[in-house]
Amino acid sequence: MKAKLLAVVLAGLSGTAFAQDARRLPEFALERFHLDVVSRGGLTAASGDTLPKFKFRPSLAFHYENNPLVYFRNTERVGALVGHRLTLHVGAAFGITSWLTVAAELPLVLFQVGDDLSAVAATTSPDSFALGSPRVAARLGILSQRSGGLVARMPVDLALQLGTALPFGVGAGFAIESGGNVFPQLSVGRDFGPVRVGGEVTGFIRPVPVDLTTVRAIIRDQVGSQLAVRALVSTTGDGARFEGSFHTGVALGGDRTPPGFELLVGGRVPLGPVELFGVAGPGFGSLPGTPTFRALVGVGLRAESPDTCAPNQKHTPQECPDLDDDKDGLVNAVDRCPLEPEDADGWQDDDGCPDPDNDKDGVADEKDKCPLQKGPAVNHGCPMPKAPIQKDTDGDGLLDAQDDCPWEVGPKERKGCPLLDDDGDGIPDETDACPKDPGPVARKGCPLKDRDGDSVEDHVDNCPDEKGPADNQGCPAAKKQLVIITTEKLVIKEKVFFATAKATILAKSFPLLNQVAKVLRDHPEIAKVTVEGHTDNVGKADYNRKLSRLRAESVRNFLVHQGVEAERLDALGFGPDRPADSNNTEEGRANNRRVEFIIDTPQKTKVKKVE
Repeated sequence: MKAKLLAVVLAGLSGTAFAQDARRLPEFALERFHLDVVSRGGLTAASGDTLPKFKFRPSLAFHYENNPLVYFRNTERVGALVGHRLTLHVGAAFGITSWLTVAAELPLVLFQVGDDLSAVAATTSPDSFALGSPRVAARLGILSQRSGGLVARMPVDLALQLGTALPFGVGAGFAIESGGNVFPQLSVGRDFGPVRVGGEVTGFIRPVPVDLTTVRAIIRDQVGSQLAVRALVSTTGDGARFEGSFHTGVALGGDRTPPGFELLVGGRVPLGPVELFGVAGPGFGSLPGTPTFRALVGVGLRAESPDTCAPNQKHTPQECPDLDDDKDGLVNAVDRCPLEPEDADGWQDDDGCPDPDNDKDGVADEKDKCPLQKGPAVNHGCPMPKAPIQKDTDGDGLLDAQDDCPWEVGPKERKGCPLLDDDGDGIPDETDACPKDPGPVARKGCPLKDRDGDSVEDHVDNCPDEKGPADNQGCPAAKKQLVIITTEKLVIKEKVFFATAKATILAKSFPLLNQVAKVLRDHPEIAKVTVEGHTDNVGKADYNRKLSRLRAESVRNFLVHQGVEAERLDALGFGPDRPADSNNTEEGRANNRRVEFIIDTPQKTKVKKVE
């Protein structure tokens, strides 16, 4: 690709022009290609990502360009003012927070050479060595697919960046910006499993363009503002990564030079905490700064350690408790056998482990006293004996003919079968939610858990991974909690406010509903919640029922938008049918106009899957 710079003072155009001494062109920054300061998604284009908090990424890169600045006479090539150019880029980026990254870059022209055009263009060649304008930039992560942006768990990564080049340097090598300039950038990206797609739109704004010729009566050439659009496709993962990108630049002022295009391919190879990288490709068009070929190689600190729990990454079940590695419907945190799916024959329970059943009698071999003979569960998988009518084998007062467990002592109300309590916590296995782990009756036989050690149990802790007092639901005191988890409902300390006679949620209720959404995201064990809408008795009952249902649905939709799975939420409207207070006073009617979050806790039972 050629950078078109029309020659004004050429042989045959003006005899007096060639009588003038060769002059040096005004100083300006020719380079318009820069590596992405973050380089998490791709090297050659931003894709909406930012560095993690306190992550530092320095880099060093050697950059070669072929014919980035060429003189033409009309459509005929006269010569290359810059034919070969080698630049060293020293850069660094730092994550101030997970959503704000700052960066700086210093370009150093190590070598450049071109044709001697003093005889035809009345201009001298640029210096072969120059220190360019330092660049600084700040990037704000607005949206994030996972975490890092101001708003997390969104469909895409979206970031806004603002940069500038400081107007000073050393040498006349087309590497110094003249006057004020600003580089706004908007970038977006998304991971699709092993592939990331993204791109950026960047403006190079020069309020005062640089004139490259002085004979204005003939032609006026300028280097001014430009607009760049870049699209990126790259692989993801922890190993070697590859990428391809398409770049186009359009002049926004001056002589409206035709646009330039580039196609670049490259990759990176990790070596411990650093990575080697390189990109190269051809260019086409006539925009200043667009070479016929570009190549860049360098080394940098890796943008971040790989996400252990990302798709296709190696990990242990303990490192990723929220994943379901064996795809049996139980996350690793509660799966006793996280790498073994439950029995392929179709039997399920709540421990996530396979339960072989050789005789297919519905009693797992580990509990079957006769694993090769069919028998009912009440007799531990053994066939029922053909006992004499008048015999009481176990001496529990029931004759064997009426005793469902003739070999074990059991009360009459249980037909002679004993209560089974494998974990010895005093709760029969048939009603014990955790039959293999002892726990109190209040937890249905499941053990107490408190992973952050703040004495607030995880199942009622709004911040299970952060210590906090019990009167703030286990969260740090600075994070005021508006939601309380109980066994029956999520109790909210504030009301949900709507526009009068409408289902539109008022903005002052957003913090409350955002906290409800966070609690539900952090507590996947709350399988189902019904959002209930209620009104007072003012107005027609049918109208109030419809309005309360629409308001409940608005709240449900808000929670889904904040990342709560839709299948975990129902919405119902009861109008005035279920008052919480008297409708005879204004205070009572205000209490009746409410939204409640009722927790559905169906009994877990072991059932046979239907094939």
